[in-house]
Formats: sequence, C-alpha cells, structure tokens
Amino acid sequence: MAAIETLTSQIKTFVPDDSVDIVTNWIAEHKVTLTITDSRKSVFGDYRWPQGKQGHRISVNGDLNKYAFLITFVHEMAHLTAWEKFRNTVSSHGKEWKQEFKILMDEFSGRKIFPGDITHAFKRHLVAPSYSHCDDPQLMKALRKYDRMKGVHLEDVMTGTLFRFEGRIFRKQEQLRKRIKCVDQRTQKVYLFNPVAEVEVIHN
Repeated sequence: MAAIETLTSQIKTFVPDDSVDIVTNWIAEHKVTLTITDSRKSVFGDYRWPQGKQGHRISVNGDLNKYAFLITFVHEMAHLTAWEKFRNTVSSHGKEWKQEFKILMDEFSGRKIFPGDITHAFKRHLVAPSYSHCDDPQLMKALRKYDRMKGVHLEDVMTGTLFRFEGRIFRKQEQLRKRIKCVDQRTQKVYLFNPVAEVEVIHN
C-alpha cells in the first residue's frame, strides 16, 4: 500500500489528475520500471521488453507537458501489452499495436483528461494512430499550446523567412504534402521539417 502511495505521489507530477490512478495501476500490475529522462530530440518515449533479470522498462521525456506525457506513456504501454500478447511476432506499429493503444485509451473514457482542443485532435488521431503522435501535425499543435515555453510553429512563418533551429540557420521554402522544405544557410542542404516544429524567427 505504501509503495502505491509513493508511486501515486511521483506520477501525479507528470500526468493529468484524472489519469493518475489508472497509470499507477498499470505500472504496479505490469511491474514496469518507469524512467523519466532528460529531453531527447529523436524520441519522446521508449519501451523495452523483459530481458534477463530486468522486467518491462518504459522511459518518457520529463520535459513534456502532462497531456503529451500521458499520450507518450500510453503509446509505450501499448507496446508492452502487445508484446505480452504477441511477443515479437507482429510489427512494432501494426494493427495489433494500434488496437492495444485504443483499448488502453478507452480506460480513460468518461473522464475529463484533456482540454477540448486536444480531445478534438486526439479523437481524429485515434481513427488511425501513427507510429508517433509527433507525426500528427494537428495533434502536436494542440499539445504544444500547453508547453511551458511556447515557440513559433514553422507553418505560421512566412515563406522565405530565416529561422534558427537547434543552433543552425535555415530559410523556409515551399510547403510539400506533409513537410516544409527548408535550406540550411551554411551548407545549402535541403531538409524537410514537420510543420509544427518550434523555431526562432530571425528578424532582419
């Protein structure tokens, strides 16, 4: 009992209040080792199945807002439950994982977990969950409204504008189907950006 209370007090810092009991129960039931990590540019979270003496391991970036943290955690939990049912016989983000993700999210049904704008974007996302919610521009834009530090979304920057991203300077070019073409001003190499990437506009 004391262990659950300790876990609850730790978890409530990172997820919405109405989700704390469910998240805590999942961690306890599946004996998950949850690691809160520093910000990682390439991933928001990670799941590793049991190996040797180690059980289920999930890591989530600690700089995410509560709503993004919860969605990321559920994403990784879906990998866990899919692994328990199918082991490594199915693809990482195939129909089995998508079904597990929806089943887990259904446990929050009837609770006021997300603000209205995130709820709307997330319902659309659930129709066909992608391998990462950061690949869903509308959902990411809704989530980032609740970040502690708000940046400028690249899609809101005028074409031809210079901007700084991760210490490098780019010029925004045309919008492609799902990405925005940008040119590194030092190397002249072309990069494709997520429309909701947060950038620092360089004012002339």
